[in-house]
Amino acid sequence: MKTKPNARPGPTRDERRQSLLDAARLLFAEKGYHDTTVDDVTRTANVAKGTFYLYFSEKREIYYEVIRVFLEWVKEAGVIFDSPTASPAAFVEQTRTNARNLIRVLTENRQLTRMAYGEAAGLDARLTELWRQFYREIAEVQAGNLTLAMKLGVIRRCHPLLQAYVHIGMVERVMLELLEHPQDFPPIDQLVDEMLRIGYEGIRGPNGPMWAVMFPGQPGD
Repeated sequence: MKTKPNARPGPTRDERRQSLLDAARLLFAEKGYHDTTVDDVTRTANVAKGTFYLYFSEKREIYYEVIRVFLEWVKEAGVIFDSPTASPAAFVEQTRTNARNLIRVLTENRQLTRMAYGEAAGLDARLTELWRQFYREIAEVQAGNLTLAMKLGVIRRCHPLLQAYVHIGMVERVMLELLEHPQDFPPIDQLVDEMLRIGYEGIRGPNGPMWAVMFPGQPGD
């Protein structure tokens, strides 16, 4: 007698929720919040409409989650961890790597970035608060990075939170323009190094080597 093959297990609860989020992220980025419907999301995710309401009470709730996850990606791209082997050179190299990772996150999600920084930023009070918390959290991450840099002597003593907000403003404005007009900017590695140089030379500390010593032969040396 032939044995019945094992049935392929269906998607788990987490997988179904993730498929809805992936579909919503794609649609919100392409069409915007107002022109995307729950039917669009469930159709793209290939699930029944009723399944949507097992995970989200309404369209706005899944929109909040899409934006929250995107902001977490951005925040995670900036963390530098202290370690017993930390050195000025290692710190600077990690900073360069993080900057490239941030650009990769934003450019690989170009439409989502535009939506998050445009439509989503002022949609309602809950999203406004989400953005306020996001800026505070990434400022605290950057302040932690600058505190480590001061400990290593890479930069001079400064107010880390103040400098963090200065850097965030510079980086954010450049990134948003880069997404809209990439032809106006140099290649990514050069762009990263020029922005780092602007920030670094202004607050370089006694143990921080001159930029030209660390990266000889770059424009402006």
